[in-house]
Amino acid sequence: MNDKATLNETARPVPPGEVRARGRKISLRGEDEFHQCWFPVALSSEVAVGQVIGAPFLDGRVVIYRTSDGAVHVHSAYCRHLGADLSIGKVVDDRLRCPFHFWRYDGKGVCAAVPAGDPPPRQARLFDYPAAESLGIIWAFNGETPIHPVPRFELDEEDLVVDAFRNPLAMQVDSSIVFLNGFDLQHFKAVHGMAMEVDESQVVEREHTLTFKVKVHTPEFGDVELERKLWGTSSVSVQSVSDGRKVYLLHSLCPTSAHSTQGFLVNATPKVVTADPSELEAIQKILAQSHEYSLRLVNEDAPIFDTIRFRADCMTASDRFLAFGIRYIRNFPRAHPGRELIQ
Repeated sequence: MNDKATLNETARPVPPGEVRARGRKISLRGEDEFHQCWFPVALSSEVAVGQVIGAPFLDGRVVIYRTSDGAVHVHSAYCRHLGADLSIGKVVDDRLRCPFHFWRYDGKGVCAAVPAGDPPPRQARLFDYPAAESLGIIWAFNGETPIHPVPRFELDEEDLVVDAFRNPLAMQVDSSIVFLNGFDLQHFKAVHGMAMEVDESQVVEREHTLTFKVKVHTPEFGDVELERKLWGTSSVSVQSVSDGRKVYLLHSLCPTSAHSTQGFLVNATPKVVTADPSELEAIQKILAQSHEYSLRLVNEDAPIFDTIRFRADCMTASDRFLAFGIRYIRNFPRAHPGRELIQ
């Protein structure tokens, strides 16, 4: 996509009849594929050892479970025998057992046992999504091999106090459109009261991530400089300093279908080595403030995304960074290797 061409659409003479037509629809990811990203599928706290849960994912369904070594696994949800939903099965001896005929699948999604005595069919294997845990979230990568790192903050998780939670308002929109919002400087100023400045020439792209600094004024924290990192097209992490204390935020998106999105949010700040009550109180205060700040942004956005009919129409010079974001998202690698097994 050519940014100048997009922004210059408003400069040409417009015949009277054209004002009755909206601009061309721009697809950010294609019809049958999703971006190759680490997507959040559950909170770590939702999956104990030996527990299995189900979750909507990429227009289908996956199961998430934890084995005795603490490792998490994410597989397609339906048994290869007759299609029973494995989320109502059990984890037995670290194998996922189907509730219908007790077929058992190992940590790679391969059927390892058929209790009836038959040898497991060669094709009896689930789609095994690369899985990871970070920042209180369980992640699944849409692809065979991850092409960018799992989202994290600059400090190791054990050195942080982490508050991870779900966005209580699932949005009925393509997650790519929500992610594009991170490039929309007009939106942040108009809706969230946050005037933002970004120097596009300083944006660094590496391993399918974008890193850049933002100068912003927020009602909650005043004038701050943020370090923002965009992980693929699913997550945005932010680092700032408030009252001399580092604060980290993450907003991550899971496309549960082609037109619905579940958000996950994380706020964190460094731990302290002292038991000083004032220090502990300061940590709780900044996390509570960050929690409310995160919820304010998503609550203000949710009704917009629930009703939007997205077109990149009548863009102006103030949309230059937004146009950059459209190009970045459209060009990001896409795939859907588990499609046939999760639906």
